[in-house]
Amino acid sequence: MTNRKTILIVDDTTETLTLLRSMLNEYFDVRVAKSAKLALGLLSNMRVDLILLDIEMPNMSGFDFLSCLNERDSNNKDTPVIFVTSHSDKEFISKAIGAGAKGYLLKPVEADLLYKKIDSVIGMPEDKINTIAEKLKTLLSAVGSGDSSLAESLTSELLVMVASHEDQIRSSEIRSSMEEIGKLIQAYEYEEGLIKIREFINNLSPNKMW
Repeated sequence: MTNRKTILIVDDTTETLTLLRSMLNEYFDVRVAKSAKLALGLLSNMRVDLILLDIEMPNMSGFDFLSCLNERDSNNKDTPVIFVTSHSDKEFISKAIGAGAKGYLLKPVEADLLYKKIDSVIGMPEDKINTIAEKLKTLLSAVGSGDSSLAESLTSELLVMVASHEDQIRSSEIRSSMEEIGKLIQAYEYEEGLIKIREFINNLSPNKMW
């Protein structure tokens, strides 16, 4: 894909950075920073289209980060920000929106909600480059290596992809297979999951879904 928009993810936990990057790196140019200070350093040298920002981080909070960014004469002063937080308290969320964020997402982030929120702010690419079969191969690798976080993330993405293309040929069969795989992944039945994923890939080939 050419001319990808750039998203910067700022969070102090490796798990969140890995999860969000896995959901977005096929659609955007994704950059990550494990602290607000590192993020400010990155932004001094580049322009991004969206920032996904954790609120509670050591040394500098997401709120403090926004204040620093707005005080700077920077190309990113007007870059839209979506807060990613584990807080569901209404006052906390109100403070986040009042700080200038375009929205917020609650952890753990779900793929479909992430895509919808990004679409409302900067738009999702129309030409999503991955077929179901291609993403299944990535899932196969994640399950085979025992990467449960990535496997669960990819499974969520695949379920969203299938659900959003119900008009496609064999949609009910495909959705049923994907839901079965999803249940196996959630139950950590990886051995059976690998078998079902391989069967699913074979059933899809050589035809692409879109």
